[in-house]
Amino acid sequence: MALRHKLGDLAADLLALPLRLGGARTYRFFLDALWTRFPADEFSDAEIRPTLYFPEPRMPDREEFPLVERVFAAFRRAKDAQREWRAELLPASGWQNVMNDAYAPLGPALETGDLDSFHFFLANFLSWKRRTGIENSRLVYECSLDERRKRHFERQIMRSLLIWWARAESQGRGFSALSLPDVSNPCGVLVDGHLVSRGSIFSEVYGRMLAELVPGEHPVVAELGGGFGRLLYFMSGNLRRFTYVGFDIPEVLCCASYFLMRTFPEKKFLLYGEADIDSQSLTDYDIVLLPAVEIAKLHNGGVDLFINENSLGAMRAAACRYYVEEICRVTKQFWHRNHEVRRFTFADDTSSMLNREYPVPRERFDLCGRYCDVGSVLGEGRLDLKSDMYCYYYRRRA
Repeated sequence: MALRHKLGDLAADLLALPLRLGGARTYRFFLDALWTRFPADEFSDAEIRPTLYFPEPRMPDREEFPLVERVFAAFRRAKDAQREWRAELLPASGWQNVMNDAYAPLGPALETGDLDSFHFFLANFLSWKRRTGIENSRLVYECSLDERRKRHFERQIMRSLLIWWARAESQGRGFSALSLPDVSNPCGVLVDGHLVSRGSIFSEVYGRMLAELVPGEHPVVAELGGGFGRLLYFMSGNLRRFTYVGFDIPEVLCCASYFLMRTFPEKKFLLYGEADIDSQSLTDYDIVLLPAVEIAKLHNGGVDLFINENSLGAMRAAACRYYVEEICRVTKQFWHRNHEVRRFTFADDTSSMLNREYPVPRERFDLCGRYCDVGSVLGEGRLDLKSDMYCYYYRRRA
């Protein structure tokens, strides 16, 4: 074994010397390219053999039509109200490009009242072939078209993550704990008969962790930019009764409304425009889904935990300041994960804010935790030390 290691080190040194002469970028590119071609045919954990799964489009179930009509009506009200939003609170150019592409079918459906195309999108958005910003379906689709990329995704990325979760986070549970419900045609990998996406692994980990921050009988949990509700799904399994208030842009709210109403048919939902949002709403309803600017209607200190993943760092600075100030007004605890050193520059030449610049009032909140996001560091199936995603946890002073 020692001789093998010495020979490996010698070979690595000989290869590295000319590559370093080509510069840091050439060296890094070679290592990344070599990694994607690494022969991973020997399984040390033979029972973990994930298989990429990307389904064909699913025809919607006509029995869901009353639910879809309800979601469509809330979507129409939200888009009408969006015309009155302040310009700086509208989606920045990056998100707008995503909506113009992946969410394009929703525009004509809204104009013509075509519920069939609207329903088709909702029934399939978790395996949409374009980048939706809320799930990695485009990556899975592209990997399904190329055998080398497929093997890399199965063995280097997903298998590595599944082994990590099984050893460090499973607490004796099987992979069923990572499985998403069969709603909106999800894609990912099949392992032990369970469908698992890359995002569900870390949502399960963070969902358990965040649930421990709200151990009360009926906590109110709010989230800005919650996507289709994946984190809530995994968090809910660790809570008894709770109220969840989700804030997002209208297009994504459609996805969340459909996914969560299909997943939790026993819960009581409030969609935008169906009733006023007030303190009584947070008692009467289990899940409330609203456009982001409706955060202003929450009363001071009415939220036990406010969550944000990624979206504050993808906003214009003015929007980020507004939402952080509103979050700090309404919540007792604030947990977020965003960029530490890398800014986004938008089409109007403005830039996003970094974690340390968020206007969290230090006289009212204590920073109780700051750490590198494990999902970003391990998300490619190996250590990514270039990741700049950090998690921050604030708690309001008594």
